[in-house]
Amino acid sequence: MSYDVLKKAGIVIFISIFMTILVAVESLYLVPWSPYFLIYAALAIIIPFITKSYKFGKFIDIFRGRKLRIFIITFASALILSVVLDYIYFSILSILGLKGDPFFDLNAALENLASVAGEKFGISTLDAMLIYAIYVVIWAPIGEELFYRGYIYGELKEKYGFAVSMLISSFFFGIRHSTHFLLLLPLFPTVSAIYWAVSTFFFGIIMIYAYEKSDSLYTPMLIHFLANVISIMLQF
Repeated sequence: MSYDVLKKAGIVIFISIFMTILVAVESLYLVPWSPYFLIYAALAIIIPFITKSYKFGKFIDIFRGRKLRIFIITFASALILSVVLDYIYFSILSILGLKGDPFFDLNAALENLASVAGEKFGISTLDAMLIYAIYVVIWAPIGEELFYRGYIYGELKEKYGFAVSMLISSFFFGIRHSTHFLLLLPLFPTVSAIYWAVSTFFFGIIMIYAYEKSDSLYTPMLIHFLANVISIMLQF
């Protein structure tokens, strides 16, 4: 393996760590715009476009032949995984009498996050949730797929291969989500944050599989968009 490949992989890991720290800092209450991670959101799109470590192809092709089958299978897999994980997680919380406790219950923790954000900006909790919904529906399918699948996975695959690169990318993807709860310090909802990290880790794995098999970032982007829209509709 060439020195250039090793050097590039090291740079990707460094940038991944830097971006995780950046979004964590932008989630702290003392940052004026937190929890709406503006700098991180911009860099997550800019960095992949600078390195061009992604593959798109033609958007219409994801609705044809083998790529359409991949889209349907991975989209269904993502939904089934989400339903199964949530059913197990919330069933356990109900049995233990912990449902509704933000420390354990992810939905309650997210509502608490929106409530604190609303108080910080002098808006309603619903308005704070709507702002976050814009991130989830518009930015996330583009920014997250470009950075975690297009950039991190795309750059590391040359050195580490499919499996390891998939795990590294999905690890950073999962950890990133848990950092948003830093806004709630010192009352950090640890169990909720861990569950969010774990569930998004597995979602990231499915997105990488969709990307790898379809050879187009459009596939995970569309799946991500649809999954987030469904999630937002269920919340409201």
